[in-house]
Amino acid sequence: MKRTALFFGSFNPIHLGHLHVARSALNTKKIDQVVFVVSPQNPFKREVDLLPESQRLDLVSRVVANEEAMVCSDVEFHLPRPNYTINTLHHLGVLPGKDTHTLLMGADIFAQMKTWQGAEEMLSHELMIYPREGSTLPKASDKRTLLEDPLISISATIIRQKLEANQEISDLVPQEVANFFYATQEKNR
Repeated sequence: MKRTALFFGSFNPIHLGHLHVARSALNTKKIDQVVFVVSPQNPFKREVDLLPESQRLDLVSRVVANEEAMVCSDVEFHLPRPNYTINTLHHLGVLPGKDTHTLLMGADIFAQMKTWQGAEEMLSHELMIYPREGSTLPKASDKRTLLEDPLISISATIIRQKLEANQEISDLVPQEVANFFYATQEKNR
């Protein structure tokens, strides 16, 4: 049976930290693939802070096309907005105890999840949790796998700030993403 980790996010933009997390999850051998579920509208993020959804989806698609056992999903682009993870899970038929999926998330998201719609059900799923600066990893359990790889301190916010200041980002993002932003900056000059 193929086991999949669902990695939800705005990916605004996708960066090397996201890829590191996905590779770490695959290295556990508990899953066979990571599906990057791009959210066009996260209910907790302001739309003005987001790259256009089609650009974010395209960047994730291009990046994971070069990665083994990683795929991109646009499922949330076809669901009512704002996108709630629990609704996406129901749409996909992913229910707790099915043993086919795990939810891949940062310790920061795990800590926030108690306030989410459908939190109790989502927390009953199998979870893979990776460290995030400023957040404490929860205790491991039969339903929680902790990814204890070294913390990579990259955030999309830092990348956006560097772009705003016309600073180099190629050490933080895959080449496809750097090329996209450099081409965009060149067009805007």
